[in-house]
Amino acid sequence: MESNADCLVNTVNCEGFMGKGIAYQFKLQYPNNNNDYVEACKNGTFGIGKLHVFSEKGKIIINFPTKDKWRAKSKIEFIEKGLIALVKIIPELKISSIAIPPLGCGNGGLSWFEVKQLLMKYLQPLANTLDIEIYEPSKGSFKSKVAEPPKISASHLILMEYKPRLKKFSRLRIQKTGFFMNIFSNTEYFKFEKHKFGPHAHSIDVLIKEIKQFQEFYKVSTEEARKLANTMLISERIDRKLISFSDSITMATEFVNDIGSDWELELISSVCVIVKEKKDINQYEIISEFKNWSVEKAEKFTEQDIISAINRLTEKRIIQINLMGNYYLTEYKRTFKLSCNW
Repeated sequence: MESNADCLVNTVNCEGFMGKGIAYQFKLQYPNNNNDYVEACKNGTFGIGKLHVFSEKGKIIINFPTKDKWRAKSKIEFIEKGLIALVKIIPELKISSIAIPPLGCGNGGLSWFEVKQLLMKYLQPLANTLDIEIYEPSKGSFKSKVAEPPKISASHLILMEYKPRLKKFSRLRIQKTGFFMNIFSNTEYFKFEKHKFGPHAHSIDVLIKEIKQFQEFYKVSTEEARKLANTMLISERIDRKLISFSDSITMATEFVNDIGSDWELELISSVCVIVKEKKDINQYEIISEFKNWSVEKAEKFTEQDIISAINRLTEKRIIQINLMGNYYLTEYKRTFKLSCNW
């Protein structure tokens, strides 16, 4: 990121997510590039073997696809296809110097030895006319630099309300607080999917990261960030939204605080999401759905663990049982019916 080269190569996926590694650093330093890249992914003009070129802050940025899906690993053939496109585009853009990271060798999981061989093969013929900086994988760490603060919304403020109320603070507990806030507010404010550790909302991960960027940019604590964000977002609409979720935030944080271990929190939230999705479902079916969630979950929790979680949720009246012996989710009443764009 500190190279003086006039062209910087950024490693990306084809789904529009710059969430980890060097791509995340590019997202922070070159936000306009990120926006244009996301649009290219959405309209289908970007893919393996294609390069996305953007100019920002006096730099030519080449977004180089090393993987198709953001959660997948990189493939060496993807690197080769990208390099074929790269050596063609360098003279077209009149690039005189270029900085290239270890393509696909970080989160992508590729062998640096193999990638280095390809880099030498395709870039060596250009060495006489092009200044080439190739960076090897580093085991060191560095602090992200935020070029501009992210836009803050009511969703960020809602998450900021969680931290001072939670006795134990972790990403898992924030996730589960968001899930139970949905339950207690009778909304789908955050969009949850089944995940390794129970219900999980990718949007919450994004919001957490943006809150951290907001704090880093203004050099403030979480509480100071919450107060600052509140002053930036003063409006009747925002106030109404926060007030409408006040009770459900309190109920969610108190319920999560009442659960001692993350192991138990995963168990209870997983049972709850099964009842939520299947609606009228008996105890045997809940156990079956839970065991079929994943092999890891089936080994991690016993049948009695699952029954205990069902009883815990029933005692708290988060779920109820009808005359037929089927469980269903309690519908909590709300004053306002609101939803999040996430």
